[in-house]
Amino acid sequence: MSYDLFMKPKNGDISIEEFESYFQNRKNYSLEGVQAWYQNEETGVYFVFEYQDQEEGEDQYFPVTFNMNYFRPSFFVREAEPEVKEFISSFDLIVDDPQINGMGYGEYNGEKFVNGWLHGNEFGYQAILKDNPEVFSLPTDKLEAFWAWNMKKERLQYEIEEDVFVPAIILLNHQGQAVTACVWPDAIPSVIPPVDILLIGRKELAPRKLFKKVEDIAIATWSDIQPLLKKYKNKMEGEAYYLYYQSVPTEIKKHIERLNPIDLDLLKGLSADQVLNKELVKKYIV
Repeated sequence: MSYDLFMKPKNGDISIEEFESYFQNRKNYSLEGVQAWYQNEETGVYFVFEYQDQEEGEDQYFPVTFNMNYFRPSFFVREAEPEVKEFISSFDLIVDDPQINGMGYGEYNGEKFVNGWLHGNEFGYQAILKDNPEVFSLPTDKLEAFWAWNMKKERLQYEIEEDVFVPAIILLNHQGQAVTACVWPDAIPSVIPPVDILLIGRKELAPRKLFKKVEDIAIATWSDIQPLLKKYKNKMEGEAYYLYYQSVPTEIKKHIERLNPIDLDLLKGLSADQVLNKELVKKYIV
């Protein structure tokens, strides 16, 4: 199940060369034949633009289509809309949107694009969950925070002048439930966003066994570690804690050394399209 949008110039045509030139060096796109695939490794969002030759006898010819799957977390459309809008603006296109609650034929409308995809996406939840209720989900506000953080992570890392680490937020299957997580190796100076759990790689802070340190990874829950982040932060970056120090504060160091190591086999990574909006999942699981 997917959303399809058809596009053509108000005047003239788009050649395959112009199509390829537009996407050739555009961030997150790869050209595969007549398709331009968008895939953002940071957020997990993906969709595709495709060029089509005109068929003989075809009256209404739309040289480019946009396609994005349904049964996805809602932030997919938030990332897609600016890309669609810029492509349409660059070639002065009109659209044909045949979806229920879609734009129909005519000028592009970003708000209607978003609403049309969301409507179809909800129908996808309803249709698929009926026979496949075992899915991972998180509340919409947590999914949106995951997406927004990873969208800005690269820029934030570039803007920080000090030697401070900006981790990505990742999605994990932890004890059968989807959780948000980020890494905090050896409690190095970092900007730590709110997540369910922190994965703390311990090398310098590894506990001693038989008089030597043994590297491992420990888990800290947000409720467990947040008081220390609040206490030792230099400032806030939105809701994230900015920690900068020359050496790890003793209180943080001792707290992390006391944590129990985890078996990484108990943690499985989840892709963005595997974790759905909990509100919609609850609405349609009978």
